[in-house]
Amino acid sequence: MDRMKEYRAQGYTVFEGLYDETTMQAWRDEQDRLQTISTKGPGVRESTTWFGNMLERAPQLMWPAVAHPVILDFAEQVVGPFVQLDNLTLAAFPSMAPEEAAGKASAWHRDRWGRMPSGAYERPLAFNAICYLQDLDDEYGPLRVLPGSHVEPIALAEEEIRKPHQDELLIYMKAGDVVLTHNGLLHSGTPNTSGRKRYFFSVYYNISWLKHTDTFTGPNCQQLISWARSQQDHRALRLLGQDEHLQSRANSGFQQPDEARWHQWTQADQRALEEATGRE
Repeated sequence: MDRMKEYRAQGYTVFEGLYDETTMQAWRDEQDRLQTISTKGPGVRESTTWFGNMLERAPQLMWPAVAHPVILDFAEQVVGPFVQLDNLTLAAFPSMAPEEAAGKASAWHRDRWGRMPSGAYERPLAFNAICYLQDLDDEYGPLRVLPGSHVEPIALAEEEIRKPHQDELLIYMKAGDVVLTHNGLLHSGTPNTSGRKRYFFSVYYNISWLKHTDTFTGPNCQQLISWARSQQDHRALRLLGQDEHLQSRANSGFQQPDEARWHQWTQADQRALEEATGRE
């Protein structure tokens, strides 16, 4: 399979089996823990199932998801060595009654930093790496996508946003799979009727000259930044909002094909990392 060709044509690609059960159970346990403590304290009315800024909350637990080399290697082929973490969310969709969910999609949408497509493929400004922590079936609810909608200017009326679409594709992902979506892709979840929570996490990346949603000023993220700088790990620094090559690479003159320059810069980053770790 030519994964890049698939991504450009369909607007998404699925990496199968990236995470094992032990790793996923730790993430499910953390979501349960956060949901439990969200009910404590003055003024709390109801628990929440969505938790942002997860890298600051649990850096050791979540960094392997943010910095997974398989995802980042591909992401740098898509946008070049400009990959920044926009936000990291660990969450769960509660179950609802089957009669309430019948015939519904959760909500069709394009993602943050998106726009109505022009009819030609364009490099995304952002992309989402989503992992479900259980197999998706008809009860848990598959992921719905409109393949090619990151290129085609497909519009939806307000009354269509929560309905199945005639051109949709249902994706029954397995636990531990990761789907990487173009931010222009129209997609939707399906209501969960399993009687249990549907766990997932979203690692949302953007291009490093954009603003990021999560904050990296807390002590845990600052410790990660210090570690990455000591290693001369420019890929990790970019993830954390510290693109030290941004000015030169974003103003390079653009006399060569993008992919050729991206490869040169990626190789330079790798050499810097190898030299730094070799001195230890």
